[in-house]
Amino acid sequence: MRLQPFGRASLGAACVLLCLSGQVQAQPASGTAPAPAAELAVTPNFTGDDPVAVRDALARKLTPGKTRTFAHRVEDLIGTALPKTLHDPVLTDANLARDLAFVVPAPYGIRYRAKVHVMTVDVDLSDSDHPDAIVLKKTIMGPGGRKLVIAAEAKAKGYIQNVDVIELDITAAKRNKTTVRGRFVLPEAEFEAAGDGDLALVLICRVVPPYLTETVEHSDPTNEEPTDITTRTATLHAHVGDVWLINREKGVVLAKGLHVVK
Repeated sequence: MRLQPFGRASLGAACVLLCLSGQVQAQPASGTAPAPAAELAVTPNFTGDDPVAVRDALARKLTPGKTRTFAHRVEDLIGTALPKTLHDPVLTDANLARDLAFVVPAPYGIRYRAKVHVMTVDVDLSDSDHPDAIVLKKTIMGPGGRKLVIAAEAKAKGYIQNVDVIELDITAAKRNKTTVRGRFVLPEAEFEAAGDGDLALVLICRVVPPYLTETVEHSDPTNEEPTDITTRTATLHAHVGDVWLINREKGVVLAKGLHVVK
């Protein structure tokens, strides 16, 4: 098989960069340790990164539906092999070559046992319409016609909805990891001071290839759901490095190192 000139150049560049990556990772530590990455600062009324802004930034850099070339596959290979200090140009251009912090409210699934001073977390971040991914944001625009109109009259009477969903897929090969779990000791005084109220989970992650995929689905009105519905779903692909439990209103971190499981 003969590679085209561009293919040979891309492959050669990939080999060079992969070799440099191995040399960087294999170098022994010098006498002066590098400065640690800045830790995420949780402040009162913490909001983290806006999923809409992240989606839109990636969408501006990517061309949905475009055939992936040999060069694209080489870029994906390089992106998975290089250390974090050598960032993917797509992410750098979109200002996303960093840890992202997505905040998801957790009004249910958190329990504090005062007798043993233990807090347990068991929060499913999916929903019934999107059971295989973490739902970061869901916006419904337009009125629903259930119990108000029949299917044949729904569109004419204005029962039209546009649903905008941004979800997080945290695995490359398998989905369905959508539940955050953990168990930790929390003194009663700390619970009373910061463990009750506006609790939320912070997903600290980095987007990875293919970064963003989008689908649009339309459903005509039916007698069971007499609403004309168009759903746009944007899926951010990422590796989650850590999960925190915080009191968002007070800006207090209650726990780190929680796990995302099926």
